[in-house]
Amino acid sequence: MIRSAYLRPLAAAALGIALSACSGCDNTPPPAEVPETGGSVVIGIAAEPGSLLPPLVSSDHELAITEVVYDRLADIGPNLETVGDAGFSPRLASSWTWSADSMSIAFTLNERARWHDGQPVVSEDVRTSFRLYTDPRVPAKNAPLLANIDSVSTPDARTATFWFKRRSPQQFYDAAYHMFVMPSHLLRDVDPAELASVPLARAPVGTGRFRFVRWTAGQRVEIVADTGNYRGRANLDRVIFVPAPDFGAAIVTLFTGEIDFFSPLRPENLEQAASSVTVRVRAYPTMNYQPLAFNLRNPRSRTRPHPVLGEVAVRRALSMATNRERIVRAVFDSIGRVAIGPSTRISLPNDSLLRPLPYDVAASRALLDSAGWVVQAGDSIRAKNGVRLAMEILVPSISLTRDRMAVLLQQQLRAVGADVSIQRLEVNALIERINNGGFDAFMGGFTTSPGYVGLRQTWSTRGIGSDGLNYGGYSNPVFDANVDSVLTSFDRTVTQRALLRAMQTILDDAPAIWLVEDRAPAGMHTRIEPGTLPVTGWWHGLPEWRIPADRRIERDRFGLAESN
Repeated sequence: MIRSAYLRPLAAAALGIALSACSGCDNTPPPAEVPETGGSVVIGIAAEPGSLLPPLVSSDHELAITEVVYDRLADIGPNLETVGDAGFSPRLASSWTWSADSMSIAFTLNERARWHDGQPVVSEDVRTSFRLYTDPRVPAKNAPLLANIDSVSTPDARTATFWFKRRSPQQFYDAAYHMFVMPSHLLRDVDPAELASVPLARAPVGTGRFRFVRWTAGQRVEIVADTGNYRGRANLDRVIFVPAPDFGAAIVTLFTGEIDFFSPLRPENLEQAASSVTVRVRAYPTMNYQPLAFNLRNPRSRTRPHPVLGEVAVRRALSMATNRERIVRAVFDSIGRVAIGPSTRISLPNDSLLRPLPYDVAASRALLDSAGWVVQAGDSIRAKNGVRLAMEILVPSISLTRDRMAVLLQQQLRAVGADVSIQRLEVNALIERINNGGFDAFMGGFTTSPGYVGLRQTWSTRGIGSDGLNYGGYSNPVFDANVDSVLTSFDRTVTQRALLRAMQTILDDAPAIWLVEDRAPAGMHTRIEPGTLPVTGWWHGLPEWRIPADRRIERDRFGLAESN
């Protein structure tokens, strides 16, 4: 099948002919409306970036910067459709053509696209980017999502052709969405093993509507509008990202006006925002969920099951002993929703068909009894064959909401005879423990991708190991087979049935307690008009944010020259 990205409309030409026949009329077309530009926004982010080179980006606060400095070949639409190409809009690629057998897609690059250093974008940039993303020496988290792409060829300077190993419904999504294009002329001689140390990691050169200016360690990352950008300049002149790892301090700076945007707020901040004349709350849906993720493998020997959590009856009982509704209401009030599983409702065709484990303390106790986990004389904690029903929950020390959930879980699980302790760790120390498998359970936060590729990466057997995100070692061939069907079937009915079977399987196996699905409230200065905050991330629409001239404050008078 051969298909073009879009057809240019002919209606305007016909209209011009009709108007020219009007005697005595002023046929001069009205000037095109130019969006009002200008203003500076200061954004608080959770931590100092580790890198601004796309393959090395692993967190939202890094992605918020790199996504507006770099470009994908095409961008996904608001309905998040990942099958075929109809839902995608051109970015670096102005058009694309499928081969007759659908085993390759040729992307034609926009002839006006330029790197921020002035060099033209060429097909070698795409090939080099793919090579670095998929090189085993580069720790790119998106590498598994590019596994169906065999290679990228460059028949000419403006054409990059992706060759696939097999046909799949999400071929276009794989090629266009999971990879930002990087400048080959600045990466040509780089050793992939040394990618983290190249200058681009701290001083990115992209094609996006914002260009990098400076990174002052521990203080700020500054970007400005690329005024000659091939897609049009961003409305704002300048955006400054300020690391704000201390949540309390970040909130103070938001309400004193030192920063203009911070997300997410906590429930206790909403009342303060309601009485503020400078801060308003913009809540937006996300693709994030937060579970208590169990380690199903023995922390001392990953080839053996966890002595407690390796048993499905224990995990089911712990889940049934958890009043998730009470936890979500107590911690998140109205800005959270009980999670449905390892996805969000926005991605599911019909979550009402799923049967989550019920909250039933009596049934939880009975299940533990039947599995041989019983309370010993003189002890309130259950045990089996000399092993106590005990686990340690790892919590990131900067997250008050996850800490609160952990404390409530500790209380609720003790009621069925489980001994739960809480270990609060700095983020990097927590990540190291999780990566090494040295944990019982952790309070996790997962951001899903459009479509269902995240199910394979995070929860299938393929996701176990250094290349995946299945830290707890969950493995079930029924789940794996149904996820494979979801990602390979061209029949939407088959896909939806397989998705529901996969979801029900993992709900029954309980490798996690599915706690909360986020609805993120952002605090924002009232002078800013952000438009829609997309579900794919508030930063996705950052180039369209604007500050009307009559609302600007002193820092908005940045005066960006229109020559860069």
